[in-house]
Amino acid sequence: MKNLKKNALLLVIIIILSNLKMLAIGNQASYLDAQSAYKIQDYKTAIVNYKKIIANNIVAPEVFYNLGNCYFKIDSIGRAIQYYEKARKIIGDEEDLMHNLKMAHNKTVDKIEPMPEFVVTSTWKNIVNFKTADTWAKYALVNFAFAFILLLVFQLAKQPSIKKIFFGLALFSVFITSVFYLLAKSRNNADNSISHGVLIASSASVKSAPQSIATDLFVIHEGAVFKIIEKQNEWYKIRLDNGNLGWIQKFVIAEI
Repeated sequence: MKNLKKNALLLVIIIILSNLKMLAIGNQASYLDAQSAYKIQDYKTAIVNYKKIIANNIVAPEVFYNLGNCYFKIDSIGRAIQYYEKARKIIGDEEDLMHNLKMAHNKTVDKIEPMPEFVVTSTWKNIVNFKTADTWAKYALVNFAFAFILLLVFQLAKQPSIKKIFFGLALFSVFITSVFYLLAKSRNNADNSISHGVLIASSASVKSAPQSIATDLFVIHEGAVFKIIEKQNEWYKIRLDNGNLGWIQKFVIAEI
């Protein structure tokens, strides 16, 4: 019986490993096909192959970034912004990515001015968004380890002046660790607490209620980005950066 269980477990492990290997081979083939199609400007074929990778629950910033580029090339600005923003969640405000994202926003019709914020609030948001939550967390761990080493040297040092210097450095390192932790927590909350969406239709009317017969409040155009603050069946309640609120149908937007 024990041998039977061991053999069954071994068989399951072999099957899982084989499937993982085949999945990796399939993803690599799809990626290479997508890259080849992109080089010859066959962007629609490239999109199909990149999406095969995403369908396998692979979260890869380069795939999102390349998808954004493909959609930008075929002038599908809403989808381009969607995938650029997905890549941004993983790698932060990387220079090339932000350049392409800015180019995509420049092609949108709606130029939505955000509501004014306190200088301190807007500065903090810019700092938080400069790196991903994982990156800020890594910085915090490195600084924590550095603080531990400094405290160890403080304990081992004999001269009072040396002990004082290393104790001060350790306290400063702990402070920096706390700042990085707050940045990581703030970025994580920003990524997960409120979802965002982008309009992928050419235009859409934003309604006063989640009904087709409700009053039209205003119209937004492809590429407009907004916060999703409530969901009711096939309707989403959205808020634009300028504070405008309303309801829009699910099928005309893509979640970021």
